[in-house]
Formats: sequence, structure tokens, C-alpha cells
Amino acid sequence: MLLRIIFCMFLLQGGNAFAEIDARPALQLPLAEKAVMLDLEAHGNNVFAVGERGIILRSTDQGASWEQLESPIDVTLTGISFASEKEGWIVGHESTILHSVDGGATWAIKRYKPEEEKFYMSVNFVTPQLGYVLGTDGELWVTEDAGKSWDVSILSVEEWYQNHLFAIEKLGKTALVAAERGGVFYSEDGLTNWQVVPSPYEGSFFGVNKVANHYLIFGMSGQLYLIKPGSLEWVKINTETDQFLLDSVATADKQQVLVVGRGGVVLVLNKKGELVKKTEDSSRVDYTAVTVLGETVYLASMAGGIRTMPLNKLTD
Repeated sequence: MLLRIIFCMFLLQGGNAFAEIDARPALQLPLAEKAVMLDLEAHGNNVFAVGERGIILRSTDQGASWEQLESPIDVTLTGISFASEKEGWIVGHESTILHSVDGGATWAIKRYKPEEEKFYMSVNFVTPQLGYVLGTDGELWVTEDAGKSWDVSILSVEEWYQNHLFAIEKLGKTALVAAERGGVFYSEDGLTNWQVVPSPYEGSFFGVNKVANHYLIFGMSGQLYLIKPGSLEWVKINTETDQFLLDSVATADKQQVLVVGRGGVVLVLNKKGELVKKTEDSSRVDYTAVTVLGETVYLASMAGGIRTMPLNKLTD
């Protein structure tokens, strides 16, 4: 069973393989801001959140209030990324891709294929032209023309099993994919010739970020490593926790990276990849996503809703 779905995505509606082909818009809910959100993204002066039941939220006042935007789909949404000031992308269950051309104010269906019985796990546009969508069964979708066309690769550690893909990061020309069951994939050009990188442990990796000239990859049981491009050497970081690590974000000045996960754990790493601070929320809530806008940190959790706190409360 796909671990991140267990912990983050099989929510109230789950992924119904027998859903109607016609997409249904998300309901406008009076307590939408209390829903479980699975991804957060700071864009301009706004913060966006996506999650269960097709809910899309936006805050224009640093998290003091949240507005539910109209969503053309009622399936669970798992990832959001902005390619430029105007263009944004959202992915989710039932092979769903949504697109915005007005900075996230409105969203339209770009792809919706429930008959495929697949989920998209995350989306990452690294330039206005170059974007990635990661999915179940090893599917990596790549566009080099701002979503006009897509090439699909199937990544697998073993021929008989296609690893579900969770996250991708690009560093220079190279790219690294984090996947389940110890799956790690590396490309010198970020587009083709994906090679398997042997993992030091068998558990799943849920996310990848970058610290200086290294990849930072994390997953189950507090596992956190630096991987050097080129040599692909691994350096294990002592996280002082065995909680599953699920998401990360770099601060605006790129001097620190926050990594969050189950049990309310927040790890702060410096630009060398060294752990400088670990905190755990007293509620032990499971954090599903994190982003930073200015000096404010935004945290989504399985308890529902989005909490904010000053960045210096976590880092000082």
C-alpha cells in the first residue's frame, strides 16, 4: 500500500476508481479552511493550499483568513506549483491536472482521467517552460513547452515493480526523484536516461529539496540524507527522531531548510545540511505540508486547517 496515501491522501472520499467520468466541481463549504490540506505554496503575496474534496484555499493576509476558491473538481488534490506570475498547476487523484492563467484566482481542468485509476502525487515547475508531474506506477510526466505537450517515462527499481513517485528536485542540469520502497532516480539532464541510485535503506522517500550543492532527501523513520550530484555519495544526517518526514521548504534567503512530518516534528537545517534545531508540537499533530512567506511559516496537518507561526520561533 502506498505509504503517503495511507498517511496523507486516503481521506474522506479516497480515490474512487468508479467515479463518474464527468467531473463535478468542489462544493463550497462553510468550514473549508478546516479541511485537511496536502500541499502549500507561497506565490507573490499570497499563500495557496490544496487538499481533500477538491478544496483550493487562498490567503491574501498572511494566513489571518482563508478564502475557498472555486474548484472544477471534487477529488483529492495533492500538489500545487506556480510556473510564473500568472501560470499555476495543481494535480491530484483520478489523473487530475488543473491549470491557472491568472495567478491562481481561477482554475480549469487540463486533464481528468478517472478510468486510468491512477493518482498524481506532486507537481513541480522549475521554469515557466519546464515542469514535472509525478504519479503512481512510476509515471514521470515532463513538459518543456509550458504544458502544451508532455512526455511520460516509467521509473522502476526492478522491472516487475513500478515505484510510486513522490517528489522531484532539480539542481543545475541534474534532477533527483524520491520514490517509495527506497526508490531514488537520477538524471544528468533532468529529462532522460534516469538511473537508479542505490539507497542505504529500504523504506520510502517522501521528499527532496536542495541544500547548497547537494540534494536533501527524506522519508520514513526520520531518514534524512545529503546526496552529491555527480558522485551520488550519500551522507546520513542525524535527525534525532524516528518520525516520518513528509515535506520541506527553504527559507527565502536559502540559508535554512525546514523539514516537517508526523508527530509535529520540525527540523531546521543550515545551508551545510547540518541539523541546528528540532522541535515537536505538544499536540503531536502530523504535519503534511509546509511553506514560508516572508517571516511567517505555514503548516498544514492531518488535524485539518493551516496554522501559522513566526519563522524565528522555529529557527532561533
